[in-house]
Amino acid sequence: MNKTLAILTPTYNRAHTLPALYESLFNQTNYDFVWYIIDDGSTDNTEQVSKAFVNDRFDVKYLKKDNGGKHTALNTGVKIISEELTFVEIGRASCRERV
Repeated sequence: MNKTLAILTPTYNRAHTLPALYESLFNQTNYDFVWYIIDDGSTDNTEQVSKAFVNDRFDVKYLKKDNGGKHTALNTGVKIISEELTFVEIGRASCRERV
């Protein structure tokens, strides 16, 4: 079933911030979204952390690309999403009240 919202998170060496964002998304009451994590060539454990977020409440899609800057990660994400609406969340703060 198609989801309404794409949550797009560009990331570079921010594995330490992703678990808090995941927890916030996991605790939502509406799961009509797909979380896209676009890894801009991280050299930390972003890939392993992201792949551990598989769950039965919402889809998590991870894509790693060569480093090119945040704008290229956003552009890559925009090209692959198919949902009607897009929300960009970079993991600085909880999105508990936003989704």
